[in-house]
Amino acid sequence: MRARAQGRPNTRPARARALRRAAAVAAVLLAATACGGGKSAKHPPADGASGTPARGGSLTFLLPVDSRALDPFSAAPVNVADASRLAAIYDPLLLTDAATGAVRPHLAESLTSADNGATWILKLRPNVAFSDGTPFDAEAVKYTWERHADPAVRSLQAAAATGLALTVADPLTLKIVPPTPNATFDHVVASALTYIASPTALRADPAGFASKPVGAGPFMLTEWVRGDHQTLKRNPKYWQGPDKPYLDQVVFKTTPDLLQGMNAVAGGQADLTVSVDPGIIAQAKDHGLAATSLDLHGGQMLAFNNAKPPFDDPRARRAVSLAIDPAELNKLIYDGKATVAHGVLSSARLGGAQLAPQPGTDKAEAQRLFDELAAAGKPLDFGLLVTQNPTTAKVAEYLQSRLGAFRNVHMRVDAVAAAQFVPRQQIQRDYQATLTQQWIDDPEPALAQLLTSASKQNWLGYANPAVDQAFAAARATTDPAARTAAFASVQQALDTDLPFFVTLTPSTAVLAGGGITGVAVYNDGAVLMDRIGRR
Repeated sequence: MRARAQGRPNTRPARARALRRAAAVAAVLLAATACGGGKSAKHPPADGASGTPARGGSLTFLLPVDSRALDPFSAAPVNVADASRLAAIYDPLLLTDAATGAVRPHLAESLTSADNGATWILKLRPNVAFSDGTPFDAEAVKYTWERHADPAVRSLQAAAATGLALTVADPLTLKIVPPTPNATFDHVVASALTYIASPTALRADPAGFASKPVGAGPFMLTEWVRGDHQTLKRNPKYWQGPDKPYLDQVVFKTTPDLLQGMNAVAGGQADLTVSVDPGIIAQAKDHGLAATSLDLHGGQMLAFNNAKPPFDDPRARRAVSLAIDPAELNKLIYDGKATVAHGVLSSARLGGAQLAPQPGTDKAEAQRLFDELAAAGKPLDFGLLVTQNPTTAKVAEYLQSRLGAFRNVHMRVDAVAAAQFVPRQQIQRDYQATLTQQWIDDPEPALAQLLTSASKQNWLGYANPAVDQAFAAARATTDPAARTAAFASVQQALDTDLPFFVTLTPSTAVLAGGGITGVAVYNDGAVLMDRIGRR
């Protein structure tokens, strides 16, 4: 079953740096939904994922966030941050197919289980080496995964690796026993454990590896000017042979302004960028850029702290949710370019499954609940934690003005710097409500970690035994229909409990200029760097 090939010691300051890095990424994600104006020269339409590139040349890839690190433990593997950089340096072991959501092997030949997820067997491709000549073998995968699980490393992916029993059966075979049977462990690997480091380079310089990474990907890092750019050259030892990658060089350039990045690609100053802004994506298409888009789970959401007043009371969560009109928010803030959400799960991503929609706007019922809370001595007065940026400020002002039209409710805006946002929200959990966004390629593991009651990543303080059981049922089955049914029951429970209210669906696209071809994306919109090139 699953993912079979069809061809081919940190310290507290280090932890603080990781939190600041996560906060910077979160700030970009929260800011990246602003619609912007501006015109630039048009290119002829780019080819997107089709067409065979010519051999040679260089490509400039604009990203809104610089890397804090380029090792698998501290980098941010999301499309607006480090995912494409990691793809260039390491290549994914497994990946989530952008169109179907299924897990596919890449550096692996297969990841299979014959006992419903109690034991998994990872088979690796033969004759693969890291760029330093070290064999890409089962020992290398084991070493990287065990380092993820080491508490001293403080890996951002520690939860995915903790408790794995790993046995090297032969140089190309790794036996994996998860702490509990998990029929969707392949999704965990594709999402959190897919980038493997050279054990030789990592052992030689563990402190410096994050700045001098060594992987088995199509490119090698040759220069890093912090805050400006990273230059990568072609890997001559690349496992796919002398014809890949197509390009000789890739330059990842940091351009925080997403609109500026799109205009640079449209004007020919750069070749590629990513956007999670529906307005900018629409403008890019008007400029003749190719937009390779994804339909994902998640979206923009108003999230509640379910573990403390006032939102430990489900009436408070429901009242605020019913008072919000996502269609109006979309029109006023995003010029109607976004898509109103019906819940956190994408029906299309689950094969067209019928999912119960979250409650719609009902101002009369919202007022009744606000009055009921006030009569019980709990008039609603709360703070909304947001980052300090213009877009989030507009959304917060919209929410404040709409809630201000009701009796017995008052919302304060608590705007903090990006470096404070993630620690306040997800570590200290010092908030009542917060504006956030999620881009999720599969409910496992990201959504499960956010919503299951025992998860350390459940910063919502949400607990529902039925949701825990549904995620457990999804992990226990190899039947896609049964898995989808389990997720549908999760959505149904969320519609009742409303631990968060999703306003807009997630938007993400890779924007390519004229002459660029071979754009193929995976997971949440990372680019497979072995396939891209010029005509």
